[in-house]
Amino acid sequence: MNFQGLGKIEKPDFYIDVAFRKANKRAGAVRSKIQGKKLNRMKKSRIIELDKIATVKQSITHQMDTILDSYPQTAHLNPFYLELIKATLDYYMLKKSLGALNWVKKQINILFKQYNEKIKKSQSLEAVNKYRNEFYGRTVSVLKQVKKNLEYLEHARKVMKNYPSIKTGMPTIVIAGYPNVGKSTLLKALTGAKPKIASYPFTTKNIMLGYINKKIQLIDTPGLLDRPIEKRNNIEKQAILALKHLAEKMIFVLDPSETCGYTIKEQTKLMNEMKKKLRIETIVVLNKTDLASEEQMKKVSKLKAMPISAEKEKGIKELKEKIITLSSEK
Repeated sequence: MNFQGLGKIEKPDFYIDVAFRKANKRAGAVRSKIQGKKLNRMKKSRIIELDKIATVKQSITHQMDTILDSYPQTAHLNPFYLELIKATLDYYMLKKSLGALNWVKKQINILFKQYNEKIKKSQSLEAVNKYRNEFYGRTVSVLKQVKKNLEYLEHARKVMKNYPSIKTGMPTIVIAGYPNVGKSTLLKALTGAKPKIASYPFTTKNIMLGYINKKIQLIDTPGLLDRPIEKRNNIEKQAILALKHLAEKMIFVLDPSETCGYTIKEQTKLMNEMKKKLRIETIVVLNKTDLASEEQMKKVSKLKAMPISAEKEKGIKELKEKIITLSSEK
């Protein structure tokens, strides 16, 4: 899903000005077209003003549709992105604001039908101009009423543009573990390429994406799956739950050498917390085994874990094969 293409939402005056400019431009073209026809002034005026109000209606309807079409329908969103929206935005206000644009379309259409009939039945130039001006005035009023909704949609757009572009239809694995255990090195070793960097609204750090054979998506989430749950704020906790909807499996990286700055006890405690929170199948790997002492390796000997060295790419082939096998068993 890609939210980077969401266009800027303007204030009501912008959409009003665009509609009125188009109407005036069209009026000039219509005026030239009927110039040589044998029509009295009244009929010419009626034709021009009817075209103007039709153009205003079409312009505003088109502009509202453009906004509505650019926003994803929440009912069809992947649960991961729906959780992101609920965690970072006022979900009720977002739906209400999108609904307000449909209300604008409905009201403008009602006004158009009313004033289209009034102008058609007008018997004087004064009446034609009066009804056109009334239509314009009431159209402006309708758009002014959704000013706050347009402002909120612009706020939402700015937030949503920071959502990561993740392939939600692809088998996805998150890489977790304390900082400095070698997660980013492992991601690069497994994918054979420099990770793709994407922003994530819950952390100041970027998430990193990589792919195995263009069929399996791997995600490293610095700042999220790398410290105990009790040290999280509510938004970060929601962010972890969002990942639960996205990831099918988790690779948890342990550093038995403890050169990462965390003891094995601390690391295994975090691992058990993440397993409990995400409740997805977990592949446990022991990284930096080449740096660990015999005593340190004994501490992790009871864990069902794969020993690797991401830096030296030892055990990477076997780990990759396991990932591919497990993903194909889905």
